[in-house]
Amino acid sequence: MSPVLLAEAFASILVPVALVAALASDLSRRTIPNIVVLALLLGFAALAFLGYVDDLPLRLVLAGAVLCVGFALFSEDVIGAGDAKLAAATALWLDPTQFPLYVLLCGAMGALLVAAATVARQQGWGGRLARGLPYGVALATAGLALFPYSSLALA
Repeated sequence: MSPVLLAEAFASILVPVALVAALASDLSRRTIPNIVVLALLLGFAALAFLGYVDDLPLRLVLAGAVLCVGFALFSEDVIGAGDAKLAAATALWLDPTQFPLYVLLCGAMGALLVAAATVARQQGWGGRLARGLPYGVALATAGLALFPYSSLALA
């Protein structure tokens, strides 16, 4: 198998599996395991090392900005630390041109999450939702929607 095909297979499997794992874990346990974020980071680092990331500096700046904003929101108890880390790790895998759409989709998915939680609470189903929302669901869903169109999905 050629290195290019191996890189394509690696990226096309790793990112969706990691994002689904983050989504499922945040939904069921209200935590995003560090190993999921680490897998995304190490996978991205491997592709960057192999030369598959042409716009590496810009991706790093955007991911760093996401992490800073995420930890600012975490310090105000708006989102969890896992959400901040997941958003930054996901941003690495998306093209810089996709970044505004990622932010928009995260907000839209978050709004749908709020609407679903409101309905669940009104129906008496919202026991676990009383202490906030699993925002990793919105972050992972937005990443899953955009990743197939990223240049790294087609590495």
